[in-house]
Amino acid sequence: MATAAPAQNPQIALLYQRATYKQLPSQAFVPGGDDISIPLRKLGYTDMLWVRISGSYTLAAACTPAFTQLPETLVKKFLLEVPGRETPINISGRMMKIFNLRSNDFGTFPADAVPESRAVPQGNALFDKMKDAFPIVVGGANAVAINWVIPFHRSVVDHKGSLPTGALSELNLVITPGAIGDFLTTLHGVATDVSAVTLVVDVVQVIFSAPPADASVIPGSTGDGYVIKYDETKDVIEQAGTATPVKIVPKDTLLAIAHSVTVNGVADSVDVDSLYFRVEESYFTDPNGIDAGYKTILDAAINGSPFPEGVFVWDNDRPSTGMAGWIHTDGVNDIEVGITVKAGTVLGTPNNSSVLTGRCRLVELPAGA
Repeated sequence: MATAAPAQNPQIALLYQRATYKQLPSQAFVPGGDDISIPLRKLGYTDMLWVRISGSYTLAAACTPAFTQLPETLVKKFLLEVPGRETPINISGRMMKIFNLRSNDFGTFPADAVPESRAVPQGNALFDKMKDAFPIVVGGANAVAINWVIPFHRSVVDHKGSLPTGALSELNLVITPGAIGDFLTTLHGVATDVSAVTLVVDVVQVIFSAPPADASVIPGSTGDGYVIKYDETKDVIEQAGTATPVKIVPKDTLLAIAHSVTVNGVADSVDVDSLYFRVEESYFTDPNGIDAGYKTILDAAINGSPFPEGVFVWDNDRPSTGMAGWIHTDGVNDIEVGITVKAGTVLGTPNNSSVLTGRCRLVELPAGA
């Protein structure tokens, strides 16, 4: 009589999947130029993209450069359209960087801390060359490096959102370049003081293999039954001393909301007075708002370090709360954030003061999508 094989408990697909890293061909990045379309490899499950812009530019000797925005505004938009599915990425370089700074768990696998021995004496010049840098030293060439992670999964331990790219006929990451003058100002104007701009964009596609056919896998644990969606809107600050209402469309499951505040053309936290957050009639803050200084300290405490100037984040997807912190929008009709700039603050010309709001959503796909 034959003996039955022992039962095997199903496991998450990630235990059977290997990550591979595909470096895609470099392309020239021309500030203010045409869109760049980068074809992605159609293999396995795409987990994330690493995007890097690097090169150099020259500043004239007799100029006074200054940043009004951070250099990641050099990308106006990242766009990824997936045939037959929700568009997961439709967001500016500025907001994508904020979401990168919000979370340290985008890695393919959990990472240990860097040992102290890798500090100064055992430093790495190549790493120093690769990390984010956009110096504004006059009278010579400046080396540039700007990096983004574009994740399709929720976190390092939850791969909801991974794209089944092996089943697609075509998939492109489209990058819309911004102009250097969008974030850098000079005495005589950027067109006069900036020269010899030579930049390239490189993309690494992180792909997971499919689980082996005989693996005992928990159904749906490959993550492709969901989409993690990043998008944004912009609201003009019309009046100082009065809350600017930012409406959040109550759709799907909200994992995080981020704001980048610009006052008179400059990224600005100092001139923000207070913020409130409301879902229907329930307030996540005091109805009158909480002090912007307290919100800044709270954001730093939750995320390990302060966000850049002008950035405020509502993150309900913390590891300590898990799904209990998600904002489920079934039956919800009204979600609003209010941001008040201090009375008397100069807002500048029309549309020169605004709130850029990014949203991270969890979208469940219908079966067979």
